[in-house]
Amino acid sequence: MKKAILHGCYDFNKDAVLVEMILDDTPQSIDWAGFVVPNAELDRMRWQCPYMEQYLSLEGTEKLCGTYDVPKKENMPTRVAFFLFKTEDEILSTPYGDFSIKNMTPMPERLANIIEFDEFD
Repeated sequence: MKKAILHGCYDFNKDAVLVEMILDDTPQSIDWAGFVVPNAELDRMRWQCPYMEQYLSLEGTEKLCGTYDVPKKENMPTRVAFFLFKTEDEILSTPYGDFSIKNMTPMPERLANIIEFDEFD
């Protein structure tokens, strides 16, 4: 299994959590459909998935492309940031393993001016 590091789970606003990860994969190979927040009370088709995936430099100080784009270069590892709804659920299940999303910290200043956010529908 390819590996990943959960770099941070940040308290973005009253409704959203910003998750930052480093994935042992190329941007083009990431299977975003495999990222879910399991909830035993819901059908799997209703499990939460990432919102507004954004690709970052390895240092996490700049975006590599537009918010809805995928970088053209197939470099790895890939640093990403994405949003989830705040929830009582505690696990993010990914193709790279399961990660706790319950311990949120304040968002780092380095992300404040580069991360874009659209309100959830």
